[in-house]
Amino acid sequence: MWDWFTGKGQGSEPRGAVVDAGVPPQARVDELPLPEPLFYLHLQGFGRLPDDPALHQALLQFATQAEFLRLLPRQSARSFLAEHPQPQIDENTLTAFFQVLFSEITRRMYVDAARQRPEAVGLRFTLAKAENASPVAQTIVSTDAHGLGAGVYPFTHVPENPDLGTENPFVIRILYRKDLEK
Repeated sequence: MWDWFTGKGQGSEPRGAVVDAGVPPQARVDELPLPEPLFYLHLQGFGRLPDDPALHQALLQFATQAEFLRLLPRQSARSFLAEHPQPQIDENTLTAFFQVLFSEITRRMYVDAARQRPEAVGLRFTLAKAENASPVAQTIVSTDAHGLGAGVYPFTHVPENPDLGTENPFVIRILYRKDLEK
């Protein structure tokens, strides 16, 4: 299974609660939450793909299909290149771009799901890799902008990824009402 995740081996796609995040089939989405303007901002920030409107549209359509998350970035890149051969794009570059989109989509889905929890009042942001974080990302996690604590934001003020074209630098945790009472 590890070889499948890393894209190094052949084999059947893993199935089950881990891949589907415990979401029953009837509750899964058909289209992923990646607004077109946000896609283009990440594409521009990434800066390593050709300036080709037809390619950009094909990438957007591919990345908003639910199957994109099931395949994971490496396999998504292989699948895309098989469907849309692009001699000017290597698999590693496309995998890196898909990793950016993958982290953005999963971040958005997590935030949307957190909003549905009755006792949730906001989100706590910490850095996945503080040593690699931009100054803006470091400011987001160290600032108490809403009186809830450093790096804590109510759902009305959730910060976006400050470094477009890169993976989301944050680890995001749900903050519950009971956490504020401590």
